[in-house]
Amino acid sequence: MPVVISVVVCTYNRCDLLTQVMQTLTNQTLQKELYEIVIIDNNSKDDTSSVSSQLIKYNPDTNIRYIHETKQGLSHARNRGWKEARGKYVAYIDDDARAESGWLKNILSAFINTTPEPLVVGGLIYPFYLSKKPKWFKDEYEIRSWGDKPRFLMPKESFSGSNMVFTKAILEKFRGFNTHVGVNGTTLSTGEETSLFLKLWDYYGNCNIFYYSPDIKVFHYTPLEKMNLMYALKRSFASGQSFVYIFEFKTFNRKKRLKLICLEGISSMNLILNAIIKFPKYKHYQNWVFECGTPIIEKIGTILECSGLHVSIKQHILNKSK
Repeated sequence: MPVVISVVVCTYNRCDLLTQVMQTLTNQTLQKELYEIVIIDNNSKDDTSSVSSQLIKYNPDTNIRYIHETKQGLSHARNRGWKEARGKYVAYIDDDARAESGWLKNILSAFINTTPEPLVVGGLIYPFYLSKKPKWFKDEYEIRSWGDKPRFLMPKESFSGSNMVFTKAILEKFRGFNTHVGVNGTTLSTGEETSLFLKLWDYYGNCNIFYYSPDIKVFHYTPLEKMNLMYALKRSFASGQSFVYIFEFKTFNRKKRLKLICLEGISSMNLILNAIIKFPKYKHYQNWVFECGTPIIEKIGTILECSGLHVSIKQHILNKSK
């Protein structure tokens, strides 16, 4: 029986967390013959290679492959994943996530039983914690949802990287993910999946191409480091930088770039005024920073990058599940 779904797990220096996501993937309710798991090791310096070997050894009934990708960056790893995939569908899940037991079965059902057949499907992402949350931190900051009912997404809506599934044909047609954006080693960046989704929307227009099902559910690890104002601000700034490459602002001539910078500056001022007005309504200043401050920092990231002033943002790489 041929493989139908290829699950791609891209990993970098997280061998402990990798073991946990693999446990959820090897215990799926979908028939073992119908799926494979492709581990893409993006130059890890920890025990990822030996841990992967052990996972293959102790799960002989599951089709698991280990591949070392030398080009650093999440986009390179994801692209290697779909190129190596043997299935008709390519499912992406992060190395610090956990899939529900029916994840793959529900993915296959969404493709087969939906009319018209979608090109991409995705679902819910809920956070899970291994440490106590700060009192002010809301689950909604990490929840990714398009509602309680299955539906085709509206134009410009998209899925998050830890729970998205493509037909391999569509990845081949659009050559996968933009390697100019996305996490690269310890450098924080975003937007590799957003860039691809925008390409698909631009090409297919308002067609029914992205199908959302709340039954396709994963849980994503939220460490203490992410429940931190500095991380939120750094991620927002990096997101603003990525917009410049996603929308190809770098290709604009000087006049168009100046116009864009002015517009983003005006938008930033409006956001700042709005943040000042809203501040008294917040019980915890941290929520104010998350909800009102991060959009401002995102704009600043876009303005500086479009001006040619690049600031490299480093992130903490988690390699322990404690």
